[in-house]
Amino acid sequence: MSEAVRATVDAALHAADVAAKWAIVAAMAAMVAVVSTQVGLRYLFNSSIGWADEVSRLAFVWSIFLAIPVGVRMKAHIGIDLLVNLLPASLRSLLARGVALASAGIMALVGWQSYVLASDQWDEKMASLEFSASWFVVAVCVGAVHSCAHLLRLAAFGPWASESALLATE
Repeated sequence: MSEAVRATVDAALHAADVAAKWAIVAAMAAMVAVVSTQVGLRYLFNSSIGWADEVSRLAFVWSIFLAIPVGVRMKAHIGIDLLVNLLPASLRSLLARGVALASAGIMALVGWQSYVLASDQWDEKMASLEFSASWFVVAVCVGAVHSCAHLLRLAAFGPWASESALLATE
C-alpha cells in the first residue's frame, strides 16, 4: 500500500489514541473523585451517595477498555515469544502479521457481539441511575473496534515507527 494511505491510517489512529488517552484520564479522575467523596461522606458524616458504586464501576470499566487498544499499539500486552525469537526475521514478521490479522478478526467478533448485546439490553436501567446498563457493554464494543483497527494496521503495515508521539502529553 502507498505511503499516503499509511500516513492517513496512522494519523487517524493517533487521533483516536489521543482521544482515548484523555478519556482514560477523565474516567480515572471521575472514579477517584466519586470514590473519595463516598469514603469521606461515609466515614465523616455517616452518609453516602446512592449512585457512587455504579458510577465508579462504570468509570473503571471504561478506563480499562479504552486502555486496551493503546496497549496494543505500544506492545504493552504480555506475549510469550521464546520460540518466535528463534525464527528468522522474515518469518517472524510474517507470523506477527498473521497473528495480528487473526487477533483483529477476534476483536471484530467481540465488537460485533458486544454491539448486539448492548442493543438487546438497551432498555435495562442501572439500579441507581436512569441510564442504560448497556453503557458497560458499549465500553467493550468501543475498545474492541479500536483494538481491531490497531491490529489491522499492524497486519497491513507492520509495527509503528515511533511510540514517542503517543507517549508525549498532548
